[in-house]
Amino acid sequence: MPKNKVIKNKKKSQNKNTIKNDGIFNFDEQVEVKRNKVTKTAQRKKKTSKPDIEKDHFIGEDEVKHIDKKKLEKIKKEKLKEKRTKEKELLKEQKRQDKLRKKRAIQTKKARMTEEQIRKNKRIKICIKFLLLFAVAIGLIIYLMLSPIFNIKNITVEGNSSISSEQIISLSKIQKETNLFKVSNKDTISAIKENPYVKSVEIKRNLPDGITLVITERVAAYMLEYGSSYAYIDSQGYILEISANPKEGLAKITGYETLQDEIVPGNRLCENDLEKLNTVLKITSVAKLNEIDSLITTINIEDSSNYTLFLETEQKTVYLGDCTSLDTRMLFVKTILEKEKNHAGEIFVNMNLNEKNPFFREKV
Repeated sequence: MPKNKVIKNKKKSQNKNTIKNDGIFNFDEQVEVKRNKVTKTAQRKKKTSKPDIEKDHFIGEDEVKHIDKKKLEKIKKEKLKEKRTKEKELLKEQKRQDKLRKKRAIQTKKARMTEEQIRKNKRIKICIKFLLLFAVAIGLIIYLMLSPIFNIKNITVEGNSSISSEQIISLSKIQKETNLFKVSNKDTISAIKENPYVKSVEIKRNLPDGITLVITERVAAYMLEYGSSYAYIDSQGYILEISANPKEGLAKITGYETLQDEIVPGNRLCENDLEKLNTVLKITSVAKLNEIDSLITTINIEDSSNYTLFLETEQKTVYLGDCTSLDTRMLFVKTILEKEKNHAGEIFVNMNLNEKNPFFREKV
C-alpha cells in the first residue's frame, strides 16, 4: 500500500478513538456545526458582493439634468430632414433602377428578336419612307397643277401626213393656257384616235409651257368597192375612209363578205375577210419581189381555194389557186407575162404543180 493512504487511515482511526474516549459522538451537533460553517461562508460572500439596486428606485430632481425643449425640436427637425433626404435619395435610386431595368428589358427583347422580326421592322420602315415620298410627290403635283408657270402656250404635231395638224389639235381638245399637267394622256389619245387614220399617239410635255403630239398614221393599202364609191383599208383591215374617187396605186379587193352596213370609217373587216387579207398581203409581197406588184389592179378573194388577180394594163387574168407554193406560182406568172406581153388572155397556175404545168390561154 502507498504511504499517503496509510497516513490517512491512521488519522481517521485516531479521531474515532478520541471521540469514543471523550464520549462526544452526537449526530445532531455535527449537523449544526456544518450549517454554521455554510452560513458563515454565505455572509462572507454578501459582504464582498455589491448591493443590488432596487428596481423601483426613485431618482430625485437633483440627480436629473435639465433638458432644453428648443434643442429637442431642432434635433427632431434635423432627423426629419435627414429622413426626407434619405427617402428622396431612395426614390431617385428606385427610378434609376427602373430605367436600368427598362433598358435591360429592351436589350434582352432585341437580343431575343429573330431575323424575321428584324426584316419585318425594316420593311415597315421602308414602307413608311415610301409613303412619305408619295405624300411629297402628291404635294408637288398639286403645286404644279396650280402653278401658272406651266400653262400651255405652244402645241406642235409630228408624224402626220394624211391628217392636218389643226385637225389633230381640235380632236385632242387641248386648249392654250391650260395647265400642262392637267392634260389627261388617256382622254387625249382616245379623242385623237377617233380618226381612223391615227394608229397611235404619244404625248410629250416640253417644260415649262409646250406640248407635242407625236402621231403614227395608218396607211391605205387596198380599196373595197362600196357601191359607186371606194372604201380605203389598211393592211390590218381597218376602214380608213370612204371616197367617191379611187386612190392611185391601190389594188381593189372584190368578193369580200363584210356587210355594207359595217363598212364605216374606224370599223374593221369581218374575221373571214381578215384571214383572206393575210393571204392577199402575202400575194402582194411575193409579187413585189418579182417586180409585178404594180401591175395588179384587182384581187378577187371570193374563193379561198382560187384567188384571182386582174392585170388591166396587161389585159390578163391570173388564177393563183389556194396560194400554196406561192413563190413558185408567182415565178411562173412572171415568165408567162414576159413571154405573152402583147397578148390578152388568162394565166392558169391554179393546178397541182407536181402533176401539171402552168399555161396561158389567149383571149379570142
